[in-house]
Amino acid sequence: MRFAFPVAVAALITLSLPAVGVLFADGAGYGPDLNTWLEARGGLSHRLAVSLPAALVLFAVPIGLIVLHLLRLRRTPVVVSSTLFWRASTEDLHANALLRWLQRNVPLLLQLFAGILFVYGVLGPRLHAALGSGRHFIILIDNSASMAATDVEPTRLDWAKAEALKRIDAAAEGDVGMVVAFNRAAEIRQSYTTDRELLRAAVRGVEQSAGQTRLDEALRLAAGLANPTSSTENEATRPPNADPGKERAYVPVEGIAAEIHLYTDGGFPAVAEFSLANLALEYHAPPVAAKSNNVAVVRLEAAGGDAGQLSVTAAVRNDRAASVQLTARLVALDGSRVVRSYTKPVHVIASETAEVEFTVPDPELPLRIALEGAADSLALDDVAWVVPAVARKARVAVYGARNPVLDAFLGSAETRKVADITRLGAADLADPTKYLDPGRNVRFDLVVFDRCTPAEMPRANTLFIGSRPPGVSAEPKPVRNPRIVGWAGGHPTTRGLRDLYAVPIAEAARLTNLPPGTERILESDSNVVLLAGVPRLPFTDLVLAFPILDDAGRWNTLWPLEPSFVLFLRNVVRTYGNVREGTTTDVTRAGDSVALRCTPGKRVNVVTPGGRSESLEPTDRGEATFTDTSDLGVYTATDGSETQRFAVNLLDAEESDLSPHPSVTVGSQTATAGEVRRAPRELWKWAVAAALLVVLAEWWVYASRVR
Repeated sequence: MRFAFPVAVAALITLSLPAVGVLFADGAGYGPDLNTWLEARGGLSHRLAVSLPAALVLFAVPIGLIVLHLLRLRRTPVVVSSTLFWRASTEDLHANALLRWLQRNVPLLLQLFAGILFVYGVLGPRLHAALGSGRHFIILIDNSASMAATDVEPTRLDWAKAEALKRIDAAAEGDVGMVVAFNRAAEIRQSYTTDRELLRAAVRGVEQSAGQTRLDEALRLAAGLANPTSSTENEATRPPNADPGKERAYVPVEGIAAEIHLYTDGGFPAVAEFSLANLALEYHAPPVAAKSNNVAVVRLEAAGGDAGQLSVTAAVRNDRAASVQLTARLVALDGSRVVRSYTKPVHVIASETAEVEFTVPDPELPLRIALEGAADSLALDDVAWVVPAVARKARVAVYGARNPVLDAFLGSAETRKVADITRLGAADLADPTKYLDPGRNVRFDLVVFDRCTPAEMPRANTLFIGSRPPGVSAEPKPVRNPRIVGWAGGHPTTRGLRDLYAVPIAEAARLTNLPPGTERILESDSNVVLLAGVPRLPFTDLVLAFPILDDAGRWNTLWPLEPSFVLFLRNVVRTYGNVREGTTTDVTRAGDSVALRCTPGKRVNVVTPGGRSESLEPTDRGEATFTDTSDLGVYTATDGSETQRFAVNLLDAEESDLSPHPSVTVGSQTATAGEVRRAPRELWKWAVAAALLVVLAEWWVYASRVR
């Protein structure tokens, strides 16, 4: 036991040496370099909990304890043996007097130990796990619909955010980070910063969306900030005197070598044509089962049936390993109130798709289909909505002399089903109430000018038959007996047309001064354009270079005797009259833009399924575009005179497939999901706790001696 105390003293001195070295390194300005060395070799780092001067004061505490103990020495008169005068015989006792004094001062030993532990607590030691070598890192968090799956508690998105927070906590001092959230679009939630609290707040603020997963835009966003060829934040824009602690990260000429930490389930199309350049990809995937536990509505179609009924067909996909028996419920909604309800059983075998069909009478209300009894990991795709399309007729005005051929088509029952026709003469073009005011106020979708030309063009699409719009001229001498030799088969007006080569035409004008961008829809030999599509944004002027009847009422062409003529006029009315038939419904997914028809000059108010409201200003053509389709459900748009509804759905088999993806490929680089990064352990708490225990032990020893 005689060597126990010296060994303890030596151990305390050895224990204090690393603290001495770290404090001197910080005092000399080598703290960051020391952290880099410690991280590379031992996964350790430190961060002073107080300022450096305060840390030096605390380090002097153990020295002060020794001084205080030395000052406690007192000499008192005592009766001693005469042998004490034999100094020569007691010299060996003086040599180890200090050691014998220390042996009687166990409290001092404990106080020194506690002081050293407190010093280590002030140094703020941290134990890291698997830190990367990049000093810049970009956190990409997938918040698409599939990340709402609950096969990782509470959801995949919550798991991704928790892991991203660990990555931020594990960052070394001076590391610069960025946070980007993405689904089908990407958004920077926090630009490059060294402030970890800002990064943490950005991660916590990422919310679940119903969008599809698309990685390419997020990667382009990251590359644009890291690679100098596409970044505007380059070194040349660095201010000369940035405030300490508020400096931004500027891209040097050679770019920034950054780590991308991708937190996603990997359910996105391959990003083949992309170069990561200075970016190193690290893929973090949620720990999920090998087989997806999900059943989803992946397709929803509605089409008009007999007797005004609506046929609704839904495709149900089963991504489980076993067959499933479900109930599909279709309800008609008046706001949130269920008006009618229909149910049908659905049996879907493993990894297959089954269809269920409903027939709905009087399809006027929005419909919702839901899968009951699914009990799967993703609820967003268990429900879908459909709004029966409301038929919209074309508003067509016809100016010109009476034309029995044209009037026969416009007056037919088939045309009247899809268009409201206003028939006026050429003299009415000068009447403000019959042409100028309606033309200026977008009262018509399509205006037909038969052998006449207005002085002022209407705010609508037009069809000129044997005449021309202002600005387009023709040679004085007409072309005799032109023959159609070619046409644009992909153009909406020529869809389905056949055998135009045999159409006889007596005379046609040779059009000149056609503006750039004009479409040559029908052409004759000798470079004669017989039907031109002249752009007048946002409208189109169709110019037929030959009349059906001449001014004397004689036939100029026998084209009306061919079936293709009726089909041509039908295509013009439906396409340029903006006809919408109530037989089918469009599929709108979260993030899509929706074009709304409205009255010019009247703002459109759109109410989302969540109750949010947004007001839109229509264009001169009477259109408004709504882009905030982030919620699933039925949207309502009204301009005060007309109400429109549209539904936003997920309907994505790829997004509903929750199977794990062990690796992702971006360009030529493949990243495999590895071990989850762990947060650093803050060791200072343990040092302080141990110091407190030692202080309690010292107090117990002292109290025992006093008693």
